[in-house]
Amino acid sequence: MSRKTIASLSILALLTMFGFSVAAEHDEKTKDGMWTGEVVDLACYVGSGAKGSDHAGCAKSCVKNGQPMGLLTDDGTLVLLAADHKDGAPYEALKALAGEKAAVQGKLAEKDGMKVVTVTGSKAAS
Repeated sequence: MSRKTIASLSILALLTMFGFSVAAEHDEKTKDGMWTGEVVDLACYVGSGAKGSDHAGCAKSCVKNGQPMGLLTDDGTLVLLAADHKDGAPYEALKALAGEKAAVQGKLAEKDGMKVVTVTGSKAAS
């Protein structure tokens, strides 16, 4: 197994172990919502807390090379981001915003304690 695969699996295991919550602006009954925060590469953020504009170049490189992405929301929660099976373009476009603040639209799902937002839209946020 490659180092990248092992790192990605380790990050997902940590997120599952520690659990995390999602604060959606819409009623969670619909599970559709908009979240705002910094797009982080999970390998650097979970491993060493790296984030912010000083880390943006590294974050962009990491997600381009396959590291998983998350959204560190304005209230400090971490959300795992996933590509939509039908249209992965919004997720791919979000990679350009790694290390920056973004507004992410998507659908929330939960399985075995892990919460994931499937990205259906995104844009830079101020």
